[in-house]
Amino acid sequence: MSLDVVGFAAINEDRIKYINAPVEEHETFSPEPLHNLPYDERFLGGSVVNTIVGLTRLGLRTALVGKLGNDESAKFLENELTKNNINFHAPKAKGGSSIAYITVGSNKQRSIKINPGVNDTMTWDDIAPFQDLIKNAKLIHTASFACAFNRYDSLQTQVKIAHEAKKFSFAPGTLYCADIYKKQPNLIDDLLWNTDILILNKKEAECLTELGYMDAAQKLIEKYGIQNIAITLGTEGCVIFNEKEMRRIPAYKAEPVDLTGAGDAFATGFLYGYLKGKSLEECGKLGNKVAAYCIQKKGAIEGLPTEAQLLHNT
Repeated sequence: MSLDVVGFAAINEDRIKYINAPVEEHETFSPEPLHNLPYDERFLGGSVVNTIVGLTRLGLRTALVGKLGNDESAKFLENELTKNNINFHAPKAKGGSSIAYITVGSNKQRSIKINPGVNDTMTWDDIAPFQDLIKNAKLIHTASFACAFNRYDSLQTQVKIAHEAKKFSFAPGTLYCADIYKKQPNLIDDLLWNTDILILNKKEAECLTELGYMDAAQKLIEKYGIQNIAITLGTEGCVIFNEKEMRRIPAYKAEPVDLTGAGDAFATGFLYGYLKGKSLEECGKLGNKVAAYCIQKKGAIEGLPTEAQLLHNT
């Protein structure tokens, strides 16, 4: 039986420090080790990991393909993946696992430093044992890798996966839109040409195209033939597009505790709706609803709902 979704993932340990000052949303690569910086809490993390946890909690058949180091963080991450009932395939390699050091401010925004460890080193040969899993899945979902020190192994493998996937969902994130696209435009273009579902926020859409987000969506559809695009707008909800229609969907009201993982939670709801055959508008509503659940608890996965919670009063 084929799986509903397989995630090709950068698996992170999220170490979160809460401070009593505003923070500007920002994401960057950090060349220095982050293990010794003070933190308040730590969680299983990574964009695709968060979304796969969410989809698993909603009852879909999922798996996760990634890579771990041979350190203490790997043990923590394996335990957390198991605790969240994730079917994961993450061979270990000599080196460190990825650390995302996240500072959450009094305005609930967050600044992220990433030291990717072995995440950037996944080759096509590394995932050979899992290639049938990838090729047979109904949908592959993936996001960005840090590509630190100009290491593009995982990005190149990602492109091959995009060619093999039945359906390909892509959340490029700030790193790909603002940085890697300038360094490796051909590889990012190749991913986009094979993308069926593109999920990004307003800033990422504008950065990727140098256009306002509405024009950006139109350009991405016309240039790459992308079937569905969802652009998240924070407290304003989202706007979703295909070649025939555009819909603005307001956000669900929620009192935020921590905005970490809100975009990944949106992807959870959107992809759940897509795989259940929902309309484009309904997919957007489900994305907004999962995001509203997520931001009411600390971390990216603690607040993700069950299917019964998501469908209640929907």
